[in-house]
Amino acid sequence: MKIEELAYKALIKEVLLTPKPGLVDKNNNGSHDDMNIETFYDSSSAIKPFVKRFYDCGKEALHVEPKILFQSLKEIGKECEKEMFLATKGVNTHKGIIFSFAVICGAIGRLRAKQDTFAYRQLQDEIKDICVDLVKRDLLEGTKCNTAGGRLFRDTKQAGIRDEAQKGYPSIFEHSLPFYIEQERLLGEQVALKLTLLLIMSMVTDSNIFARGGVDAMEFVKLESYKLLHKTNMEELDKKLIGFDKEMIRRNLSPGGSADLLCLTWFLAKLDL
Repeated sequence: MKIEELAYKALIKEVLLTPKPGLVDKNNNGSHDDMNIETFYDSSSAIKPFVKRFYDCGKEALHVEPKILFQSLKEIGKECEKEMFLATKGVNTHKGIIFSFAVICGAIGRLRAKQDTFAYRQLQDEIKDICVDLVKRDLLEGTKCNTAGGRLFRDTKQAGIRDEAQKGYPSIFEHSLPFYIEQERLLGEQVALKLTLLLIMSMVTDSNIFARGGVDAMEFVKLESYKLLHKTNMEELDKKLIGFDKEMIRRNLSPGGSADLLCLTWFLAKLDL
């Protein structure tokens, strides 16, 4: 499967997963009054062609300094954001994951230029090279202080998705990816996706949760997610997730960053290495 088709499928797979706490799904719009499933379809379609551009940019940058490649990917990412906002009439459905697709697909392209096959560890190292000093550039010396990630860093000294990228997405490669692969083998795709989302929510610092509810909300989400991780019966799990969804909506919380990481987890699990 072409990389842009796989990325599109991952985006749709995430939004259709139901039920999900606080997120847009087939049951409701979660803690959002400005988006629905159709908005996500429109956004995903807008992003799809740019995934190939991220990949090609990396493939053509074999002898380019990783920092220079990052800047090239960033420029394509800005174009992608514009198309996303045009498609959604100004709604931010996928800005965060555009960044991650840019660096991950750029890294995949660069690796493909070097060799036919590679391991996840090599991909992780390539991402680290591309995103070197990202936290320093954006949050310590840059102008990103007014973003949700910037406010998170200012208030908690946790650097969110930039730290994830700079470290090669350890929450995915070392946790959610092996967990998902094993759970899918044991329980099937749907239960595996739901449990993997809960795993991610239980351990990551999600700037979307912080932006809506602060540190207390982050701790609440982590604890409640952890409590449900042992629920492997589909009916029981869905019942608990529906209750969790209602409480997240009541608190106006949405784990958008965790949803992005789930999408990337499935994408990488299905990637032809």
